[in-house]
Formats: sequence, C-alpha cells, structure tokens
Amino acid sequence: MNSMDRHIQQTNDRLQCIKQHLQNPANFHNAATELLDWCGDPRAFQRPFEQSLMGCLTVVSRVAAQQGFDLDLGYRLLAVCAANRDKFTPKSAEFYSCHHPHNLA
Repeated sequence: MNSMDRHIQQTNDRLQCIKQHLQNPANFHNAATELLDWCGDPRAFQRPFEQSLMGCLTVVSRVAAQQGFDLDLGYRLLAVCAANRDKFTPKSAEFYSCHHPHNLA
C-alpha cells in the first residue's frame, strides 16, 4: 500500500468514526465541526472520499433537526457540501435534490 492509499484509508476510517459520532447528540457538535472544517478543503470532495462523506451527510440530514442536535451546524455543513456538489458523481449530487439544506427545517 503506497502512502496515498494509506492516506485515503485513514481518512475514510476517520469519516466512518465521525459518522458514528454524528448519530449521538453528545458528540454531534464536535463531529459536525470537524467535518465542516474538513470540507473547507477542496480535496475533501475527491472521489475516494465521496461514499464516506455522503454517509456522514445522510446522517446529518436525518438527525440535525431532532432535539439535542444542532440544526444550524447541520444546515451549514450541508450548505458547504451543496456548494461543492459539482465535484460529486451524479448519484451523490442527486442527494441534494432530496436533502437540500432548505428542506431540513
């Protein structure tokens, strides 16, 4: 495994961990903040990370409006990713027609 493959694997492992934390109100804020920071880098939207990132965003869209979670943070995260949806494959870009930030509330 070369260093790029190792980096991709480590990043995807971290995204899976973040996905788990996003499902828990006690951890949501820290996990969503970490993900929001990560999404500030255009490299976050590269193909090797897409499936893991979409998994996280699916959780955010499902839980952010629930009591104990942070709707505003969830909205900001989805909005940042929606602004970069041109970097996604068509299947992932479709996600935003159903989970657009405006549909959260």
